[in-house]
Amino acid sequence: MLPWRKHSFDMVTLNDIQSARGRIHPYIEETPVVTIGDEVFLKLENRQPIVHGFKIRGAANAMIRLRASSVMTSALGTHGFAVGYVGKQLGIHTICMMIKNPPKIAEEKMKQLVDEVLYGTDEFASTEQMALAYAREHGIPFVHPYNNLDVIAGQGTIGLEILEQVPEIKTVYVPIGGGGLISGMAVALKTLRPDLRVVGVQPAVMHAMATSVEKGCVTKVPQAVSQAEKLAVNLNPETMTFDLVCRLVDEFLTPNEVQIRDAMQYIYERTGEVVEGAGAISYAAACLDAKRQGRLLCVVSGGNISKEDFQQATGIKVA
Repeated sequence: MLPWRKHSFDMVTLNDIQSARGRIHPYIEETPVVTIGDEVFLKLENRQPIVHGFKIRGAANAMIRLRASSVMTSALGTHGFAVGYVGKQLGIHTICMMIKNPPKIAEEKMKQLVDEVLYGTDEFASTEQMALAYAREHGIPFVHPYNNLDVIAGQGTIGLEILEQVPEIKTVYVPIGGGGLISGMAVALKTLRPDLRVVGVQPAVMHAMATSVEKGCVTKVPQAVSQAEKLAVNLNPETMTFDLVCRLVDEFLTPNEVQIRDAMQYIYERTGEVVEGAGAISYAAACLDAKRQGRLLCVVSGGNISKEDFQQATGIKVA
C-alpha cells in the first residue's frame, strides 16, 4: 500500500456507493465484462448510453442529489457530455467550460448535449479554475469531474458490478486522470475485498497523480500530449482524491504511447470495440505488469474517439 496522509477516509463509504447504485440505476447501463485472453477481462464502460464513458455514473449521482435548477462544470469531454445528458433527463440547465480550441468531435458533441458551452484557456487546470470562479460569481452549483463526494460514490458503483461479474478477480487496472474513478472503485473494492490489488494507470508522458503520491503532496507536472489525452491533466490542488488514492491504491503503472496504441488496436481486433486511449490504457498496463497473476480486470473507461482519430492512432479503418 502506498504512503498516505492522516486525514479522514470515511468521507466516501461503501454505503454511499450502494445508495448511489440504486439512485442512478434508471440513467445508466450495467456494462458487460468480456474476456480478451486467458484470465484477462475488460469492463466495457464505453457501452454507456450517449455518453460512452463511466462519467455518467458520477454525474447522475451528484445531480440527483443536488436537486438544482442549473449546474456548471468544466470538462475535456466525457464528464461534460454526462452532465449535459443527465441534465436533459432531469430537466436541469447545464453549462460547461471547455479549453480553447478543443478537439472538434468533443466540441460538437458538447454543444449537442450541454445547454451552454463556454471557453477558458489552452490548459485544463486553469480553465477549471475559471469555471469555478464563474460558478461562484453566478451562484451556480459546480459538478466537479472528480473533486466531489457524490461523483466519487457514483463512479464506485463500477466496483460493485465487477465483484458480481468476476468474483474471483485478483487485480483491477484503473485509468487515472483526476482520480475520481479509482477513488470510488477502490473504496468499494477494498472494503469488500481487502486482498484485491488495485493498480492505477496513467500515461508515461504525464502522470500527475503518480508523481504526487511519490512526493507526498499534490504536485504540478509539465503538460504533455498523450493518446490518453483525458488522463494527461494536472490535479486540483485541493482534490480529495489524492488522500483516497494514497491510502487505497497499491501501485501505479505508466504505459508509453506505443503501448497505448497497441492496446487500442488489440482490443478492437479481439472484441470489435472502438475505444479511446484513456480507455485502452488499462489493458496496456496489464500487458506490462510483471506482477500479474490470477484473474485480471481492466476498466475500459470510455470510447469517445472518432473513426478518423482511431485510424490515425492504430492504422485500422473502421466501417
